[in-house]
Order: sequence, then C-alpha cells, then structure tokens
Amino acid sequence: MLKDEQMAGREWMPGLRFYNASLSRGACSSGLPEEHRCQSKGFSLVELTVVVSITAILLATAVPAFTGLMARNELVVATNAARGALMLARETAVLKGQPVSLCAGTPTSGCSGDWSGGQWLVFRDSNHSGDLDAGETVLEHGAVPGTAQGVVTIGGNGPLRSALVYMPLGHAERVSGAFAAGRLRLCVAKDVAPNARELVISASGRVRLARVDFGGTCPSL
Repeated sequence: MLKDEQMAGREWMPGLRFYNASLSRGACSSGLPEEHRCQSKGFSLVELTVVVSITAILLATAVPAFTGLMARNELVVATNAARGALMLARETAVLKGQPVSLCAGTPTSGCSGDWSGGQWLVFRDSNHSGDLDAGETVLEHGAVPGTAQGVVTIGGNGPLRSALVYMPLGHAERVSGAFAAGRLRLCVAKDVAPNARELVISASGRVRLARVDFGGTCPSL
C-alpha cells in the first residue's frame, strides 16, 4: 500500500513541477496565493533618464545629417531640371534646323529674364528676336524644383538675363547675333559643401557642370 502511494506521488510530481515552472516564468493569476502572484516591473527614474539622454544625442546627430542630405538632393534635382531645359533647346534647334530660344519666363508673360521665380520657357524663335511672338510655338515650359519653396535659388548672367538663342549648328547666340556664353547658378543656403552648382554654357552651346562652394550662402551671380 505504501509503495502504491509512493508511485502515485511520483506520477503527480511532474504536474507540480510544471505548476512551479509556470510561476517562475511569470504566469500571473489573481487566483494564486499572494506569494505566487507576479509583480509588475517598470523602468526606474535613472533608466528613463538614460534612455532620454541617448535619444537626444541620436537626434542631435541624425537631424543635421538628414537636413544636409535633403538639401543636396534638392540641389541635384534642380540642377538636372535646368540642365535638361538647356539640352532640350539645343537639341531641338539642331534637329528642327531653326532657332530655338530659352529664357526665364512663362507662356503668358513671355521672357522676363528674371530667374528668381524658377520658371523657364523653351520656344521656336523663328525671327531670332529672343521674345515669344505670335505664331511661335512653345516647346516646353517648366519650373526648377525647389525654387517656389525657397529651398533652391537660381540666377543667370550675360545672355541668360534675356534669352539664349540656340542655332541649327548647335551654338548659342545673343539676340544681336554675337556668340553667347553664360552661366546659370543653382544654390542652397545650407551648410553643405559644395552648396552650389553652375551650368556653364560655352560658345559651342555645350553645357558644363561646375561645383562651387560659398560656405552656406548664395551670393548673386
């Protein structure tokens, strides 16, 4: 009889061990005795202070880096858009065999020469006037990304303050017929180096990209 009781006790022990193991793993039940109930553990004030300090350090490091990355991206996108407009004007003049002008302006107001608004106009300039006249076709009109928001500034010198006329041979001219060589400068007033790009138009009409750094400022061209 004693042997049977001992065997029964052994059969019951695994269940008891499982019960104790459950308690050790944190199983909580209000039906258990108070000494077996789980106690919730939170962060101490010191631990919270450490976490907040580490988060602040990470933010102080990451935010400027992210801002610089965004500024560089805006500058690259704006430069590609302006360069694309110049290439469009030159290639169309060569393919169509007629003068094509590029200027700062809109289809409604024509050429203004003011690049601060970031809007540009490419049109067939049949009479080589540098102005959008009646009957002349607007090939493309667009805006340099980032200029409307004030993130990117753009300015032009020389012939780009009026109109740049591309000829069928691919070279650029002023309205007077003289060879045109000028620059478009795109810039972001951020502490990134270099913070400006210049599109340099040669006498042959080709466009060369130059990187310039002004120490986070954007001086007039």
